[in-house]
Amino acid sequence: MMPEELLEHGASEGTSKRSTNRGLSEFKLDLGNVGRIPTSYHLQDRLLTARDPLILPGAFLKWYELRQADQSIPECLINEAQALVTEEIASGRIAVDFGVGFVVLQYATPLTTLIVGSWHENQEFRETHYTRDLAAGTPFEQTDASDNAPVAVWDLAPLWQERQSWTRYLFANRQNDAPPSYLSEFLSSAV
Repeated sequence: MMPEELLEHGASEGTSKRSTNRGLSEFKLDLGNVGRIPTSYHLQDRLLTARDPLILPGAFLKWYELRQADQSIPECLINEAQALVTEEIASGRIAVDFGVGFVVLQYATPLTTLIVGSWHENQEFRETHYTRDLAAGTPFEQTDASDNAPVAVWDLAPLWQERQSWTRYLFANRQNDAPPSYLSEFLSSAV
């Protein structure tokens, strides 16, 4: 924003990029339908399970599976997801700059999702999303972020766990030859 535009939007002279909070009283918002989830919808916990990591040449990916507690993920779907991630990394379509990251396979019907996350430039996180329509029998397809890639409320638990694990690693003394603490921190829980 140019300084003139900042002044028009409530910034005082001498400020470069701050704006003034005018409060909600100046806005005419109808909040009547905000947060109105149909009463027929009942959220159910999912089971988040850390599995053996996917270890590839130059990459160590923690592997998480999300599912309803009374369901199991078909082994063929897990194999398909692992083969896809392996191929995407080998081809360079997914970069794993520091050699570490994680995968979340969320099993749901009809839409199963796959999130592949890796760390980039120390504190930046890159994620690639895939979906697979089980009812249609289609293979996993990459979901463009501009298409509002789906992230379910349950997906946030492993994402937050990995964020916490990575920042603990960044704050730690990394001077010695010990394996990074990041590699040993996993989460298995109801979420």
